[in-house]
Amino acid sequence: MPPITLRGITVDFPFTPYECQKDYMSKVIECLQNKVNGVLESPTGTGKTLCLLCAALGWRDYFKDSISARKIAEKLGGAELFPDRPLSSWGTAATDGDTPMYYTDIPKIIYASRTHSQLTQVISELKNTSYRPKVCVLGSREQMCINPEVMRQESNHIKVHMCRAKVSTRSCVFYNNVEEKSSDKDIANSILDIEDLVKYGNKERVCPYYLSRSIKQQADIIFMPYNYLLDPKSRRAHNIELKGAVVIFDEAHNVERMCEESTSFDLTPYDLASSIDVVDKLLLEQARDTERGEVTADFNVESLNSELKLDITTIAKLKQILLDLEAAIDSFDVPSDKGITKPGSFIYELFQKAQLTFDTKAAILEALEQITGYLAGRPGIFMNTSGLQKLSDIIQLVFSIEPAEGSTGQHIEANTKQFKVHIHRDTSQHRKKQNTDVWSSSSSKKQAWPSRALTLTQHGHPAL
Repeated sequence: MPPITLRGITVDFPFTPYECQKDYMSKVIECLQNKVNGVLESPTGTGKTLCLLCAALGWRDYFKDSISARKIAEKLGGAELFPDRPLSSWGTAATDGDTPMYYTDIPKIIYASRTHSQLTQVISELKNTSYRPKVCVLGSREQMCINPEVMRQESNHIKVHMCRAKVSTRSCVFYNNVEEKSSDKDIANSILDIEDLVKYGNKERVCPYYLSRSIKQQADIIFMPYNYLLDPKSRRAHNIELKGAVVIFDEAHNVERMCEESTSFDLTPYDLASSIDVVDKLLLEQARDTERGEVTADFNVESLNSELKLDITTIAKLKQILLDLEAAIDSFDVPSDKGITKPGSFIYELFQKAQLTFDTKAAILEALEQITGYLAGRPGIFMNTSGLQKLSDIIQLVFSIEPAEGSTGQHIEANTKQFKVHIHRDTSQHRKKQNTDVWSSSSSKKQAWPSRALTLTQHGHPAL
């Protein structure tokens, strides 16, 4: 099939395109040329994915050629390389005003869909085209880790902590091979989905997770699920740079709901009580070690783990913060099953009652990270640390944007106007379980389960 030309861009399409496909690709290219956002739709079965890929990659190739032409012209010092073809015929894509652009300025394409199975289909479509860009697909450790010791852990956050520990000590043989294999031209120039990467990793004994993050640096197009973009925590974790990138949301009717979910949370009584229980048991163990003379006065917890740099006072303070937060939430009178709803800014007032503020959040997060990382290597000795991990995620979300000096009030108002805080009776699955031991460590000495749960929900149309 010969290439087609749309808005001055040559597009290699694998089939003779329908008129609706030409129109769709023209609109994609128009958005890219004018640097504007676009919301495009087309009936099911009209090949939207193929149109998106071919139009975006065709435009990117043209953009790269434009920069090549300008670089040649600059080296010639104004002399005409092709006297019958002025530089302007290459288009204006190679400049941003009067500033020349070079290869490092060629935008990456970030292609996001709802699930990895959908991304697998997109990558399959790409293989059927003539385009052969450098490709990277991002996934989670859950999908891509091949270390047997890490994968046998039940909790995902424990897998994360164990993986990080092995990486930092270079005790994972698969991670240690990443640097060598990431320079392999065959892998860099292959179009691989997650399943392909895992097969390659098992064959070559190299970590697929960190390999994908390594080849991302040189990739022309990066595939990932929506939440990697929409969840600030995931975006930071995967070091995703949006500035100057072309971002494509396929099947975008789910985006608004995903935005709301990524910045909303439920904090249940079980999360808090299990967190208190874990910290309490850690304190008891440390106290026993202190009595045996195994811990120095400044308490570096050497007898437990040399990487746990918390003194016993800090851990006791963390327990008090958890107790205060539990008490603050449980103090509200909830007259009915509907609960009570307050403005989003109320979350800061509530957290302040437990000494959770912009000033204290860094130290609290560090303590939570130290404890969950340390206990990740000791499954079975302590209870599940998922509650502590959830609390850490919530603190990062609530205090994600630091206010400018002297502008706390305006900052809070601006960043919470699309949120609601809901305090309601607990309806979680743990509510029905009769496990009084979980709650026995709480200083409130409740005979029954605490009944209040806290929900922060984003509503309306989120600002992307």
